[in-house]
Amino acid sequence: MIHIACAADNKYIQHTVVMLTSLFENNKENQIHIHFFSADFSTENENKVKETVFKYQQLFTFYPLDASLFKDCYVSDHVSFATYYRIVIPDFLIHQTNKILYLDTDIVVCENLKPLWDINIENYAIGAVNEINDEGPSRLGFDEKYKYFNAGILLINAKTWVAENLKDTLFKYIKTHFNKLTFWDQDALNANLYNKRLIIDPKWNQLSSVFEVDSTTLLAYYSTNEIKQLKQFPAIIHFSGSSKPWDLLNIHPFKSIYYKYLKLTEWKNVRPKINMLNLSKLALLKFLGKKKYTAFFELFR
Repeated sequence: MIHIACAADNKYIQHTVVMLTSLFENNKENQIHIHFFSADFSTENENKVKETVFKYQQLFTFYPLDASLFKDCYVSDHVSFATYYRIVIPDFLIHQTNKILYLDTDIVVCENLKPLWDINIENYAIGAVNEINDEGPSRLGFDEKYKYFNAGILLINAKTWVAENLKDTLFKYIKTHFNKLTFWDQDALNANLYNKRLIIDPKWNQLSSVFEVDSTTLLAYYSTNEIKQLKQFPAIIHFSGSSKPWDLLNIHPFKSIYYKYLKLTEWKNVRPKINMLNLSKLALLKFLGKKKYTAFFELFR
């Protein structure tokens, strides 16, 4: 049994169902238990997720969360409080499984996940893929040799997580380092788990940034073979960043894969829309430059 946890709010119902559809279409030989977490999911949307899971004859459990748990958490840009839900997941599931595969809902699964699930993380708190982020380690105060990681796909050692009380450690860090969190809970996870993380093959989390940087930068994070596999045959496509495939102006090279699975859902006739907020931010970024752009938004924290 593969125990998969995911979390979302009502705004992400369409993308959640697309993610799950891609997961099940490529994992028909696996037994999967979906553990879904939310603090504000409507009954109607819960049923839509449940129906998707049951359509593929898999298991589903819904966990309603108390929104007050996340009152001290910082959010901005395209991110909601749902990003912090993953912090509490292991404490809910420890009596069912010692390992959890956490998946963001802005992803598309392209392969059988059994090889990912079978990775041994017994001596680690998590397994995660490196993310291109040169300033992350220095900003968060850890050695650059560990690299910054992306938290959109996580193999979680629930036994270690609960035994070391990482939930409380992370919430305490979030509360006391509010002004350090450029990338929300992902920063908190990096700051506390940088030396408790197993590096996973990047094909299990193809980030949008791999198409936005030069080859020299890529080689600082991934091997030549990893880059080739990552760009041509990703196992999981992660539409990270604020521009998503459901935005009309998004130019992600794997955008069509999202619509391939969208066509298998009740949203099959939905077309991409212009996201005026993202359009405005892109124009501001181009005008100010990355450093001034970041400083500008820091003024509103």
